[in-house]
Amino acid sequence: MKLDRQVTPDKEDRGVASAAEARAAIEGLTDTDYAKLMLIARGFARARIRGSVIEPEDLLQEAITKTLDGRRAWRRTVSILKHLDRVMESDAGHIAERSAARALEPVLDGAEKPASTSPDPSVRAATQDKLDDLLSLFVGDDNALEVIHLKGEGFSASEIQQQLGISNTHYDTVIKRIRRRVAKHLSEGEPRL
Repeated sequence: MKLDRQVTPDKEDRGVASAAEARAAIEGLTDTDYAKLMLIARGFARARIRGSVIEPEDLLQEAITKTLDGRRAWRRTVSILKHLDRVMESDAGHIAERSAARALEPVLDGAEKPASTSPDPSVRAATQDKLDDLLSLFVGDDNALEVIHLKGEGFSASEIQQQLGISNTHYDTVIKRIRRRVAKHLSEGEPRL
């Protein structure tokens, strides 16, 4: 018996520009267009990323590169400016999330809190205040607070899942929620950890 195979439409049928079309559109950008894109890149770098994680020029260059090599498909129904704007916004969000995850790594990976290793009481107090401020983001989210506290006590992911009676999927969801809240908190201009 022969099964009918559904043929997936090619990129042109879905309105996705070819590499040649994307290259032509990018090469057709004017100096004014580049100036607009740089303003947008600066805004994302300043508002979402905070710090010297990536320069606006690099953010724009990465958006262009991803468009040209096909990692980010450009739909012809959207202007190339709007497409590059959305790619930069997305990339800035991912960078901010990774930055937040790195900031929370000592807590989520079960390492000691940095405050407990500092001999200087003023540094210890300032770090503890920052951690308390960070933990205040999760008031009312008992799962997140439990996961953070258990990670801080050195429990592994599987031990936390067992202790809280949650599945691997639920645990992953909680970890992602923690990272998103911290990323948002950091992107809103709060002091770095």
